[in-house]
Amino acid sequence: MADERWDEDRGPVARNAARLLRGLRWQLKGALGVPRHLLIEMRWRLGDEIMALPVFESLRLAYPVAEIAVLTNYPELFENHPFVDAVNPESPRPDRYLLLRGAPRNMFRLAHYAQTAGVDMPVWRPHLFFEDWHTPLLEELPPGGGPLIALAPGASWTTKRWRPDRWEALAQRLINSGARIIVLGLEGEDIDVEGVVSFAGRTDIRGAASLLHEADLAVTCDSGLMHLTLAAATPAVALFGPTDPEILIRDEPNFHPLRSTDKCSGHWNRVPGNPEPGLCPEGHKTCLDSITVDAVFAAV
Repeated sequence: MADERWDEDRGPVARNAARLLRGLRWQLKGALGVPRHLLIEMRWRLGDEIMALPVFESLRLAYPVAEIAVLTNYPELFENHPFVDAVNPESPRPDRYLLLRGAPRNMFRLAHYAQTAGVDMPVWRPHLFFEDWHTPLLEELPPGGGPLIALAPGASWTTKRWRPDRWEALAQRLINSGARIIVLGLEGEDIDVEGVVSFAGRTDIRGAASLLHEADLAVTCDSGLMHLTLAAATPAVALFGPTDPEILIRDEPNFHPLRSTDKCSGHWNRVPGNPEPGLCPEGHKTCLDSITVDAVFAAV
């Protein structure tokens, strides 16, 4: 469903007629002062949906009496959200439909989303509005009084990932310095070091967010968990190779990116860029080899 629009199941004639009627209803209701219905479709990858969250504040400021509904793959992101009235409605009949999915490679993501929605740039960064951050998984945290550091080694592309032996070396060094270490990610994204508590493959979005909120810091690649860390109000040291952090995140004091110094650094967001996601123009399997364990440890 992520690759389709909400109204793609209709034929082209019915779809175009519905879009025309939506436009007429939007204008008419606005002229009459009648509350209007906005439907925002996101339904994409976790990090991309999180980056779009601030747009809802601008939409609420622009349309204070409108009913705002969202179609999302991650409804947990909208728990207690003050600017959204409905999440994944079964039979939406909007007066205006916005698709916040996809973006130019060379444009700041939030600026693109605001431009697509036709609203001012939001004044806040993505964050969650949970009233209760509890999860039973908190009972499994490693004991002790040292700082709790979450490691998230996964990423959607191999070129975004740091080598497993470096994650193991970092985890061991952090444990030796007195830190408590947990791992988050998909099944199989564990770090094989004694003393590390792995939650890989064991959390939903809410559980992962709650663990990240409890952590003092997370170390991640450019991934959905990087964005979830920041949305949970936890600092992140993030490792970047093929992508440019300036395209994704700005003005975030909790964000500490470390960039590869290889020639291919940031190649995905250059113009013209490599047309294929996950392929390095220099032929590297990973674009993060120039980021050392010493550099990451120092950043932590």
